[in-house]
Amino acid sequence: MRETIPIYTPAALKPRKGPSTAAKSTIDSLVSIDWQKIYDKSIAWRHQLHQIPELGYQEKLTSDAIAGVLKQLRIPYKRGFGGGTGILAQIDGRGDRCVALRADMDALPVTELTGREWQSRHPGMMHACGHDGHMAIALGAATALMHIRKQLQGKVKILFQPAEEGLNGAERMCRDGVLENPDVDAIFGLHGWPGLPVGTIGYRPGVFLAAVDSLVIEIHGKGTHAASPHHGADPIACGAALVQALAGLLASNIDPIDTVVLTIGTFNAGRASNVVPESATLSGTLRTLAPATRSQAVRLIQHTCHTVAATHRCKATCRFTSATPTTVNPASEADFLRKTASALLSAEKVVEFHQPFLWSEDFAYYLKRVPGCFFVLGVRPPGKREYPMLHNPLYDFPDAALPAGIRLMAELAYSRLARP
Repeated sequence: MRETIPIYTPAALKPRKGPSTAAKSTIDSLVSIDWQKIYDKSIAWRHQLHQIPELGYQEKLTSDAIAGVLKQLRIPYKRGFGGGTGILAQIDGRGDRCVALRADMDALPVTELTGREWQSRHPGMMHACGHDGHMAIALGAATALMHIRKQLQGKVKILFQPAEEGLNGAERMCRDGVLENPDVDAIFGLHGWPGLPVGTIGYRPGVFLAAVDSLVIEIHGKGTHAASPHHGADPIACGAALVQALAGLLASNIDPIDTVVLTIGTFNAGRASNVVPESATLSGTLRTLAPATRSQAVRLIQHTCHTVAATHRCKATCRFTSATPTTVNPASEADFLRKTASALLSAEKVVEFHQPFLWSEDFAYYLKRVPGCFFVLGVRPPGKREYPMLHNPLYDFPDAALPAGIRLMAELAYSRLARP
């Protein structure tokens, strides 16, 4: 999950009314499963995966570890998807329908400060976004589904996807055909969320997460001695003016009702204090909820780069280097998630967000192709008013959140296949 925002405010939630007691899970009515044993194994898997974080498209050790677990569970799988490290596992039931569950695999270039026994062994990298928890949940759900495979009214694909953190690994997985042969009828994915208590589910029908475009602005000036700046064209001064111009650009030109956020996150230029450099480079993100707003913002940004650079006798080019579309949950699948989670966990533990969030998820690429639902799983421990935010060096996906994630993902797969 890319660049999250602070935890929710109570106004961001819409409580759901319903029974206060969770019903017995459908899976438990089919066969007796030792859930505690699955939870214990999942904790061990998470701790193992947490120690070997790897960046996007480099998840070789992670992929090997997952393949090893799948082999122990006797779950058939194929490797080499999504750039090489992705895995597609499949549990075959009796029918032709197919449901997919997705877990992301990559870590972040963050130095871990948690001090846990299972802390990262790879310097400068950690699972600061909790993907170790997502993988452990997927493996736990797969374990449970293997116990009831003879009762499954179809097939379940488990997608272990690389490169979610801004690299759109989901798009490459789709291009590699993970949603085909057999065709996936519905897909579900989750993400740990510090803004909700452990075991609570948050969701939203319709637009849930923003589209995010990454952009790079390259400014070309003319280098010179610092004593004679008039002989050159200063790209640093141009960049500073451009940052200021962009700060108020969208607010004054786009309807305030249309959500749009532009952030300049890096500014790199020069290597010596007495030299006006030849060039400067800025980078940032553009976040929108509607295609029309995105198109308008792109045009405004590019025009402003050109005009501001010209006033400083420089040239500037703005490239949009990658794009993640909005994450849109079909209303019917979101309602199916709500009903399933309410029956399993209790209605009080299922909350509907009444407004979208401006972080992004490449799960959007799956939802552009097949129906499904992306939702969040609370990870804030009991008794705590706050918990380290995602992408924070102190963040650690709590083991206490695994049971709810495992039970719900397994139940979603079984019940969606059984739905008329």
